[in-house]
Amino acid sequence: MKALVVYYSRTGHTKAVAEAIADMLSCDKEKIVDTQNRSGPIGFLRSGFQARRKSLIKIIPIEKDISQYDLVIVGTPVWAGNLSSPVRTFLHKYKNQLKDIAFFSTHGGDEPQKEFSEMEITCGKKPISVLSLSSGEVERENYSEKVKSFIGNLKS
Repeated sequence: MKALVVYYSRTGHTKAVAEAIADMLSCDKEKIVDTQNRSGPIGFLRSGFQARRKSLIKIIPIEKDISQYDLVIVGTPVWAGNLSSPVRTFLHKYKNQLKDIAFFSTHGGDEPQKEFSEMEITCGKKPISVLSLSSGEVERENYSEKVKSFIGNLKS
């Protein structure tokens, strides 16, 4: 199985998880590059506003050929209880090239929000597996067992 981890990360939490998954699977990874400045308080507010409006934004085209991968694992931060706009845009843009898919998210709360159902609706595909991690788990680096279980679900 040829896999690719694709992710967007504003603060570094989603990136840390993406790297852990890619390392454990020994697979390729690629960052979704947004064209908007999301730093500081204004960037934070813009991010939440766009996520709530379910906005599609401009992203830089992905370098990898998505259609060459059997499995694409997509990671998103949760903004204002929603799927991030860069990941929404990626899923919308590349949905016809995706074969099997899995999702992971990082969020500030204790429970996953509606990001996985939004991701499934946006790309029109049911995920093989999902993984939800709080920012606290990521900051404490207390998520390797959950990542291992997520990867186990991908391989079964």
